[in-house]
Amino acid sequence: MESNQKEKQEQEAPTGRHSLESKPDGPRAERLPGAHLRLKLGASLNVRLMCVNMKYEAKVVGVEQYGYIIIQLRLPQDTLTRLTQNNQVIVQVIVDGIAYGFRSQVVNRITRPAPLLFLAFPDTVERLVLRSDERVTVSLPAHIHGKYGDHDVMIVDMTNSGCRITAKTDLKDPLREIRPGDEVLMSTLLGQGEKFMAPLVTRRVDSQHGMLFVGGQFRDLDNDKARLVAEYVQRIASYTSSLA
Repeated sequence: MESNQKEKQEQEAPTGRHSLESKPDGPRAERLPGAHLRLKLGASLNVRLMCVNMKYEAKVVGVEQYGYIIIQLRLPQDTLTRLTQNNQVIVQVIVDGIAYGFRSQVVNRITRPAPLLFLAFPDTVERLVLRSDERVTVSLPAHIHGKYGDHDVMIVDMTNSGCRITAKTDLKDPLREIRPGDEVLMSTLLGQGEKFMAPLVTRRVDSQHGMLFVGGQFRDLDNDKARLVAEYVQRIASYTSSLA
């Protein structure tokens, strides 16, 4: 299996489990006809194969509306053998800030010119809108690493797509040279101590009274990371509104 192939061991899902999990304090999933599913070629999605109870990351390479979905996914031979005995899958994908989840079946597969699986187009989907305009105020310790060195910073606000950080600097601090368009690697803990790490592309830089403020946009978030951020933002927003 290729080195960049991601697979996760998960607990067996009981019969009737939803494709998308909604937490009590987070956004709710709604069940809709399959016609509401929107997919983009090249989109990354998570596929859980029920035959081995594992999650894999795949890529959408073709869609025939109401017919089938073609994904590129390389699997070991023993998994392919089990797939012939149980072709059930659960799929999750995020498109334009909307998370979709659905159950399907592998109806065909080919190995040339690439390892492809054909999934039946779902009759129903679960949709979870991840609001991209929600901005919440936080005080979240974080760490950044890049060409300006390693720095402990504080995240002061966050959205689904980015955040604003602040750091105390002096005239000799190399971080004062950071400019819009630069990229740093940021890490922090979200929610129940869940580690979050992602590239942050700087969009705005301000400084005042010895404090540096940097606004940035997350880059290359996979489905799991995007969901982690969205649920954290929604949780903070829900708590803040309850205090208003």
